[in-house]
Amino acid sequence: MTVQEGEEIRLLPTRDARLVPYALVALASLAGALVAGQPVLAALAVPFGAALVLGLRHRGPMAIRVRVVLDQEQVIEGTPVTGRIEVTWDGDFSAEVMLHGLEGVTSEEELAWSFPRTQASGPTRREELPLALEAAHWGLHGIGEVWVRLEAPHGLLSWSGKLRAPPALRVLPRSERLDRLLDLADSRSVWGMHLSRRIGQGSEFAELRPYVPGDRLRDLNWTATARQGRPFVNRHHPELSGEVVIVLDAFGDGSRISTETLAQAARAAWALASVHLRANDRVGLAGIGRSTQWLPPGGGRLARYRLLQTLLRIGGEAAAGRSVAPSLHRIRVPPAALILAISSLENMESLDALRGWRSRGRSVVVARIDAFDTLETLTPSEALALRLWRLELELRRRSLAQVGIPVVSVRAGEPMAGVVPALRRVRRAPIMRRGR
Repeated sequence: MTVQEGEEIRLLPTRDARLVPYALVALASLAGALVAGQPVLAALAVPFGAALVLGLRHRGPMAIRVRVVLDQEQVIEGTPVTGRIEVTWDGDFSAEVMLHGLEGVTSEEELAWSFPRTQASGPTRREELPLALEAAHWGLHGIGEVWVRLEAPHGLLSWSGKLRAPPALRVLPRSERLDRLLDLADSRSVWGMHLSRRIGQGSEFAELRPYVPGDRLRDLNWTATARQGRPFVNRHHPELSGEVVIVLDAFGDGSRISTETLAQAARAAWALASVHLRANDRVGLAGIGRSTQWLPPGGGRLARYRLLQTLLRIGGEAAAGRSVAPSLHRIRVPPAALILAISSLENMESLDALRGWRSRGRSVVVARIDAFDTLETLTPSEALALRLWRLELELRRRSLAQVGIPVVSVRAGEPMAGVVPALRRVRRAPIMRRGR
């Protein structure tokens, strides 16, 4: 359960549309009575003056306490999110509450509540507003903005404001789609595909050399020892086979096809990261989009947790539309790292970054998520535009292949098994070096 500490919001007054007309009528009546010498004109100002006196009894800032409680702090895409909003205020005021600007969640009902003034409420009034939402987009989200509004009886002023920091909700990629994205039978082929050049303890044979003091006796090669007449030992590659950096292209225009492609890419990134962590690789994550997120390669449970947190931050920024100038210089990929880029090939900045890494000797492979098949029936002009766009994507794929970056196209919802053969090809691709 995610419980936010109740925040006291200071609401500033705003005038009602009736305030100025009432004041003008009252002043005009009094001025007319003085100029014309007709006291009867002053009687017209009495009701408006009384309304001004009653409506302006409360003129200073008002305070209201708001707390948001979510029953779950971590959910899966497509699952319900329940909770409540607790609102507490003093005085005989009517209140309106609205949850606006939902991030990462959707609701079929209108999230607005109204509470009229009542004499039986007492000096302090407290209301609980139920929340029934659905997690729609992966990422780390702030749910939305909680707006509140107070109005006094016969008031000519109202007080409104919003909650500054609603609780965060972690929406994870759907696990069933992860299973379909990565063929678990092919995942075993990742083992040993990019072995470290270092020698140490492990299961993969590296070399045979003479025994020196300090070597383990269980590493003795009895066959070579008997043949050479002196002790020889086996040396192995360490189980930590290499470093992998997953690059997630999070550029998007907010359209349905862009959102679905990014969601598919996130599930693919999480699946690829998981399988490489199970293979004892050190895995890093780079998010290129509205801002740059960079997590250096790491291994073990802590790396898995940090990688998931970074992935959720990328999703939260994409869903909220927050934009910060990308700073690709922050991403310093280790020289021996294998780069797995998941991109739609739509943004030229991401393509330039891939070419730059390749020119500096990094091994790069791209998985392109193709979600165009999810489009509904198109008009002839839309079909022609889609055909031209596919031709443009094919030109971009060939330009990457010319510099040694293979591109594997994966349709939305299909397994990511095609990435494994691409990894074998990228290890055999010639390395281009144009300086460091």
